[in-house]
Amino acid sequence: MKERERISNLEELMAENLMRLDKLEVGQTVIHRSVTDLTKVVRKNSTDIEVLKTDVAYLKENMATKQMFASLLEAMVNGFDRTDKQFAKMHDEMVLLRQDVNILKAR
Repeated sequence: MKERERISNLEELMAENLMRLDKLEVGQTVIHRSVTDLTKVVRKNSTDIEVLKTDVAYLKENMATKQMFASLLEAMVNGFDRTDKQFAKMHDEMVLLRQDVNILKAR
């Protein structure tokens, strides 16, 4: 092989390698942009997750539980029972008062 052919082959190999390097560089740029975009998304998601954790903690502290509703219902029922007893007592007292009034009228 002559020197010119060798040089020509080397030039072709170098040109081919340079084109491959250019493609790799473009690929690296695309990958770098993708990683940067992914990092931004992860950071935003992390912030959103922290906000959600705070919201969940707040809801846990401030939400009424089944036990709280059961206690409220029991207190309301007890209140109604007391009121019913008071009305029954008032009714009995009114009956007695009517009897007294009738006795007084009869005199």
